[in-house]
Amino acid sequence: MLENKLDVAQLDTPIQKLENLSQVYGKNIYIKRDDFTGTELSGNKIRKLEYTIQYALDHDYDTIITTGAVTSNHARATTALCAKQNLECHLVLSGS
Repeated sequence: MLENKLDVAQLDTPIQKLENLSQVYGKNIYIKRDDFTGTELSGNKIRKLEYTIQYALDHDYDTIITTGAVTSNHARATTALCAKQNLECHLVLSGS
C-alpha cells in the first residue's frame, strides 16, 4: 500500500444537501463535493495522483506515461501535476 503522498488537493471539500432530491424521497440526501479538490487538477482525480506521483518522485522516476480518452480528466490532471513536479508526461489517448 502506498503511504507517502503529495499534499496538493484542496481539502476539506464541502458536503451539500440535495434539497430537491431530499423532498422527492422524504429523506435528507447529501453529496460530498470531491469535484472541488482542485480545479486545475480535475477534481477528485487528484486524490489518486497524490500517491502515484509521490511514488514516482520517491523512486527518482522522471517520466509518467498514462492513457485515457482524448477528453480524459485523469490525463488532464496527470499532465498538470507532472508539470508542477517537473516530471515529463506522455499521454496515450484514444478517440477523436
